[in-house]
Amino acid sequence: GVAGVLVPAAPGVLGCSKGMDCKIRHCRKAVDGYLLAQIGTTTDPRNCEERQALVEVLSSGMLLALVDCLGTLDFEAQKDAARLFSALLRLGTPTNMDAQIAAYVDDIPEVLEMLLEGLTVPDLALHCSQMLISCTKSAEIATVLLRGGAAPILIELVQNPNFDIASEAYSVLRELLLAQKPPAAKFLEANFDDFFSSFHTLLEVQNYFAQRQVLQLLVRMLLDQSFKDVMRRYVANERFLQIHMNFLQHDSNSMQIAAFHIFKIFVVIPQKSCRVRQILFRNKEKLLCLLDSFKSKAERGTGFARDLQVTLHELSRVEAPGRNPSASRPEHARLVQQAKQQGNVGHTSSKPPSC
Repeated sequence: GVAGVLVPAAPGVLGCSKGMDCKIRHCRKAVDGYLLAQIGTTTDPRNCEERQALVEVLSSGMLLALVDCLGTLDFEAQKDAARLFSALLRLGTPTNMDAQIAAYVDDIPEVLEMLLEGLTVPDLALHCSQMLISCTKSAEIATVLLRGGAAPILIELVQNPNFDIASEAYSVLRELLLAQKPPAAKFLEANFDDFFSSFHTLLEVQNYFAQRQVLQLLVRMLLDQSFKDVMRRYVANERFLQIHMNFLQHDSNSMQIAAFHIFKIFVVIPQKSCRVRQILFRNKEKLLCLLDSFKSKAERGTGFARDLQVTLHELSRVEAPGRNPSASRPEHARLVQQAKQQGNVGHTSSKPPSC
């Protein structure tokens, strides 16, 4: 039957089977056919044959075997193995088996461990990256990845001198943090100090590609509603503010603009920490002069031009710690509302903290 096609001839020995490349290709086509048929739309997903096949695939250890055999396959067969792995994970949704697949991956940590290790091998990095990214499409498996320590491993690999390894690691890290935002946000809140201590090392390396990509990833996280609590903690940290103030002076326009989109949150958010307010006030004139020079980079009517206008206005109104600026003026309320719509930075009270 169909289930017989999907399971290996003997559990756990797919990597040693004769003609395994043909078998993998055959299995992939079968699973692709299931997905194209939209399983579960016309049949009960709890009783369909495809669900039973997936149950047997999990019990046979096929997912682990697919990962384990990658290094023994030629390039085309590796592509088929990666596609089959991803298709099997996708099959979990229409058959209501996402939780069972996540439990399998959690119970057999070697699956994700070998995929992360495979990222360090130039010939396997592309395929392991694709398989890991397919894991991030499931909130449950993404949670397993985060809990298993994937984030710091990926951050370290982004600094790898091999461009292909670094690039693939960054792609996985980006999807791990953005594909399933609720579990990612929960993880960052619980591991805030450790994560950003590691994450910020990517901004210290002398690698323009890595720095720009990391800044852009950070912008996407901090301006996303799902990460609002992470954002509030981030912009309360004066050391983080100083990092992005330095990047505002970078030689690259792209780096300056990326840093600006983070810096603006420190300025526009109504409730600032005392140290952040102090640094902004002490450097206000220099920052106003620097940001004013950004006007030449901003086309009139664009989002960047509007953000720059709002940031310049708010920065000019920053008072020394202990002084309470008039936070109820209509113009201020309008600007904060605009910033809120753009970046969700105005969810806290507009009353400054007492210093």
